[in-house]
Amino acid sequence: MKLGHFLALILTAGPAIADTSAGIAYLSGASDDARPLALSIWYPTAEPASATIGGNAVFQGAPAALGAALPETRLPLVVLSHGGLRSAADSGAWLGASLARAGFVVVEVNAPRPKDGVAALDEIWRRPADISRAIDLMLGDEGWRARINQDGISVVGFALGATSALSVGGAKMDVDRYMRSCDADGAKQGADCGWYAAQGVAMTQTSRQGLARLIPDPRVTSVVAIAPEYIPAFVAARPDAATMLISLGKPDGNAGVLSVDQDIAFPNASVFDAFAVCTKAGPDILREDEGDASLCGGSAQARADIHQALSGAITAFLMDGGK
Repeated sequence: MKLGHFLALILTAGPAIADTSAGIAYLSGASDDARPLALSIWYPTAEPASATIGGNAVFQGAPAALGAALPETRLPLVVLSHGGLRSAADSGAWLGASLARAGFVVVEVNAPRPKDGVAALDEIWRRPADISRAIDLMLGDEGWRARINQDGISVVGFALGATSALSVGGAKMDVDRYMRSCDADGAKQGADCGWYAAQGVAMTQTSRQGLARLIPDPRVTSVVAIAPEYIPAFVAARPDAATMLISLGKPDGNAGVLSVDQDIAFPNASVFDAFAVCTKAGPDILREDEGDASLCGGSAQARADIHQALSGAITAFLMDGGK
């Protein structure tokens, strides 16, 4: 489905949510002392924004009404896993805020960064567990449980977070195929293969015991996977949950590996467009720090347009019950 189609759809639907902003609250969980979770919770509110969340010198933050009154009705829950082994907390704030304005309670999972390459290997099975723990935390909190419609819980993920979303949604991974993802003759579908090599670690060091814990979460009924990593490692089958795959740029090579409900591409986008709009100084800061200025894309407006189209596609899919 083309970017222009979604832009037209959202631009015509804009006034329906014009009076809604996004509230922000926080919840933490330490059921696993070695891996505490920090949840950023977005929700719709009529209160005006009073803060920006997730911003820094390179990326713009998302406007939010800090401490706004919680919703009075039960709303659908979306768990957001932005992915990236070294991504900053609240990297998905732009998407969390947008989905909240559309009427969802959105929980971005901020897990601790892995301390080294060996620890990073195990993120493939730890991230799905984080998603399930986030659901446990929300439903275990008296205040939030009363405000969540538990009949349909969704997960939206990007990159490694998208791979995690597919796992909790019931997509099955072939462990041996996954272990070969970074081999010279393998699929090379892992965005972090080069980083792992620089760290002196190999995919075969991933904990097989941990990978055996990759089980679906039956509470998850819809999944949106944006630019997922390691697609060729999945077994050809339909996930348990209704599933949308989104490619940023050329299609990510699903090629029938997974049977999904929607498989769409945004050909004018890149994987970097899953990050926030950059500040005016962002590209120069990246260049000065020997970073990749292309992380900021072509222009702030172009990225904002892609964000609007992405949010519209995801919102339509989730509101339609994953159809």
